[in-house]
Amino acid sequence: MLFKKKKREIEPELPREDMVELVDENIKFAEKYASEGNVSGMEMALEIVAKYSQKIGRKLETQKTEKIKLIGYERGEKALKERAMKLQKEGKIREAQNAIKLANAYGNEAKMLRLTIN
Repeated sequence: MLFKKKKREIEPELPREDMVELVDENIKFAEKYASEGNVSGMEMALEIVAKYSQKIGRKLETQKTEKIKLIGYERGEKALKERAMKLQKEGKIREAQNAIKLANAYGNEAKMLRLTIN
C-alpha cells in the first residue's frame, strides 16, 4: 500500500510589526479569557504569544504569564464546578463528572502556579 506524503503547509512569514501587534493583542486576549475563566481561550492566546515573541526576540515576563494562568485556572475551576452542579441537577451525571475532573485539573494547576509565584 502506498501512502502519499502530506505536504506540510508552511506559514507565510509575517512582517515584524505584525508579529509585535499579534503578541500585544494576544496578551490582552489571554488576560480577558483568564478573567472570564475561559482556560482554553487563555491557553491558545498564550501559545500565540510564546510563538511570536520568540520570533521577534521579545523576552516574556514569566511572572506575568504565570499570573495570567493563575487567574484563568482559578476562575476556570470555579466556573466548571458551578457548571457541574447545574449539570448534576439536570441529571447529566457523566457530563457533570467530566466537568468536575477538569475543574480539579485546573485547581491543581492553580496550586502549582501559586507555589512558583510566591
